[in-house]
Amino acid sequence: MFSAIRRRLTRSSLRARLTFWYLLTLGATLTLFAGGLLLLRARSAFETLDADLQVRAHRLSADLRQDLFSLDVPGSLASDPLAITEPISVRTSAGVTIYRSPAFPELTWSGEGDAFAAARAQRGERTIQDRSGRSFRLTTLDIQRPGADRLILQVAVAESVVTTPLGELTLLLGITIAFVLTVAGWGSSYTVGRALAPVDSIVARVRDIQAHRLGDHLDVRADSQELDRLVATLNAMLDRIETSMSSARRFAADASHELQTPIAAIRGTLDMCLRDRSSAEDWRGTAVDLLDDLDRLSELVRDLRLIALAEAGHLLDEREPVPLAELVQDCCETAAVIADAQQIHVATAALEPLVVNGSSRHLRRVLINLLQNAIRYSSSGASVFVSVGQSDHMATLTVSDSGCGIDPADLPHIFEPFYRADPARARNTGGSGLGLAIADQIVRAHGGHIDVRSTPAHGSTFSVSLPLAGAMNGS
Repeated sequence: MFSAIRRRLTRSSLRARLTFWYLLTLGATLTLFAGGLLLLRARSAFETLDADLQVRAHRLSADLRQDLFSLDVPGSLASDPLAITEPISVRTSAGVTIYRSPAFPELTWSGEGDAFAAARAQRGERTIQDRSGRSFRLTTLDIQRPGADRLILQVAVAESVVTTPLGELTLLLGITIAFVLTVAGWGSSYTVGRALAPVDSIVARVRDIQAHRLGDHLDVRADSQELDRLVATLNAMLDRIETSMSSARRFAADASHELQTPIAAIRGTLDMCLRDRSSAEDWRGTAVDLLDDLDRLSELVRDLRLIALAEAGHLLDEREPVPLAELVQDCCETAAVIADAQQIHVATAALEPLVVNGSSRHLRRVLINLLQNAIRYSSSGASVFVSVGQSDHMATLTVSDSGCGIDPADLPHIFEPFYRADPARARNTGGSGLGLAIADQIVRAHGGHIDVRSTPAHGSTFSVSLPLAGAMNGS
């Protein structure tokens, strides 16, 4: 039953669930209060009844002492020589009834046994039942007679004098609880509905927001701090979604533009070949040009796939210890081939023997991209310096150049895909605008970050911070 109620509540509205739990809590509280009140009232009523029985028994004992002493032989139940209206019974010490008033209950066999047990015990009060099933409260009093056996006086009173008012009180409390729960249910439902009304407005407003209008913020005014925070959080989420979608649209547009260039070159070359009857030697040169365009196209596709994997969190499937000093030496030797052609000197400064956990292939790509970027924007005769150091349990790899630098307005965007501070210059130098974006994604996948400091006309310094192998292992 409880599981069925739980399933129905799960499918119900928040308003219904809040109202249900409020009424359940209030009903349980009122029921416990009413039960405690009835328990205390019953206890007090029976204590008062027992005390009254004791008082009546002592009063009857004093008033009828002489008459009771004359009852040596059991009298006839048909006559009442004492003419007593009180429900009393007089027994001998042996438990033999010698007098019983007409008002005394006609007891069952078990009830008679209870009365006899009370007479033998000569103390306390107990409950007995008559033949009709009615309950009576019985008290016993010992009466001493000079020169004769003692007598036992028993006085009874119907428990209905207590149970009837208790029943009426129980009914009154039940009606009161039902009335309170009805009023509370209506009031709580109304209050919860008023409190959740802004939520309905928020839902309706969110449904009206279109994918191309994510900049339309929610302007719902709530009467509580919680809903105000909800609105603010939703607006912030819409801003992030809009930013992400704008980046995705810009990325798609830039990617299509970059892909269009080599494809157009390939198509133009093939069209020219079809129209021109060239020699085999000319066809060989054309094939070389086509292969160059295809290589550029393949590299661009690989870069796009790498960025997609990094953004999806699937770039690093396995990690291995990577000695940074060896990696720097190897990359500098590779970059020196390009740098020498432009009369640029690539040198290493301090190289601490630090080890990080990651992918040597991807970290090599980071360093090569940074070196190519430094060489690309350095003038002939300049120098590029690479160093490896340690700071705050992080390995720091630094690439510095003395080139043209980066304009401060471009610094926040240089790690965005396809962003070029100088598009014309970048195209002339063969850049696609993905090098720094790929480096940033790879470093982030390794748990690090890239910082850049640059002064126009004085050069730039890129600092890559990566967690040390010991720090990542928790040592």
